[in-house]
Amino acid sequence: MHICKLIFIPTLFILTACEVDNQSHDIDVLTAELLKADREFATLSQNTDPKQAFANYLAPNAIMIPRVGDPIEGYEAAMASFGEEAGFDLHWQPQFAEVAKSGDMGWTWGRYQLLVEGKKLYSGKYINIWTRQPDGSWQVRLDMGNQETD
Repeated sequence: MHICKLIFIPTLFILTACEVDNQSHDIDVLTAELLKADREFATLSQNTDPKQAFANYLAPNAIMIPRVGDPIEGYEAAMASFGEEAGFDLHWQPQFAEVAKSGDMGWTWGRYQLLVEGKKLYSGKYINIWTRQPDGSWQVRLDMGNQETD
């Protein structure tokens, strides 16, 4: 009976250690995927326009917290806030991503520049909170930025 305990406990420890290692490896992969998604989001904004980029990456239940005014809740309201044409360019450079151990949520931050007719109007930092969809893609659940004084 004591031999069974001696074998069982180390075996359980090894199996648990392997499971923890696999989870952290998966989180590293998911974190890289999330940072890649934010970079693709930024590239789409720069190559098309911000409205098109947000149309492709916002979650249905997204919340945007603009520089001024109340939060904008929901995909349709967020899209309507851009108007017919955005009228500005929005460029950003993702700096960092992190994914929760559950693998279903993460966040990114970076720096942004808002340009009108090619001239920088504002710059600052942003944070996006993302949710992982059943198909493995990432969507922005919350978008928020802060403007720096130039």
